[in-house]
Amino acid sequence: MPSTPDQLPKQVAVLGAGGRVGRAVTAALLAGEHHVTAVVRDPGRYDPPPHPRLRVVRGDARQPAPLAPVLRTTEALVLAVTPFTAPPPSFDGFDPDYYAAIVAGLADAWDHPHRRLVAVGLTATLRLDSGGAVMDDPDLFPPALTPYAEAHARQLPALSATTLDWAILAPPGGFGTDPDPRRPYRLLREPLSRTQVMAALSHGTYAGAVVAEVERPTVRRERVAVVPG
Repeated sequence: MPSTPDQLPKQVAVLGAGGRVGRAVTAALLAGEHHVTAVVRDPGRYDPPPHPRLRVVRGDARQPAPLAPVLRTTEALVLAVTPFTAPPPSFDGFDPDYYAAIVAGLADAWDHPHRRLVAVGLTATLRLDSGGAVMDDPDLFPPALTPYAEAHARQLPALSATTLDWAILAPPGGFGTDPDPRRPYRLLREPLSRTQVMAALSHGTYAGAVVAEVERPTVRRERVAVVPG
């Protein structure tokens, strides 16, 4: 059931809160009035500043059943998990349904009347106005990372098969290179130009877009790009 402006999510869980994007989103949520549950695989390696509205729990998005107690009190989820901290030397054994399986599992385990999910997307999945996707252009995306991009691409049909109120926000190729954490942004629907998909954007600006879509959704059941405004 979609959240409405007079029912802003107050209980938000961030899956993958220990990563760079997850940390930025968590900080942005706490800067508002939200109570945040940071879900991380190893709490011992997660050291956020203490905050009265932050709790940290051990969990793995690939195993949502143990997270059921958290999900029952969660009005919105931010899916910021990643299987790698850095590109692996090989994708041998990598499950191309990594994200699709997470989405399906969360949809089954999440029992709450308001189920808003905002997923961190990948530039490579975006469609270009010249035809094809970013991942198909070797000048824009390393072909060696195609299995990872394809796993992200499968997230879209997986989400479409659920009854969740979802949005995928894909950052541009210059994600993390803009030093300004508060630059205005725009949400663009596909297709995009090469210039748009390779723009620079800070983690802080992107986190602001995620929080806005948690609080007052404007993107529902589709993927959009977050670009500088």
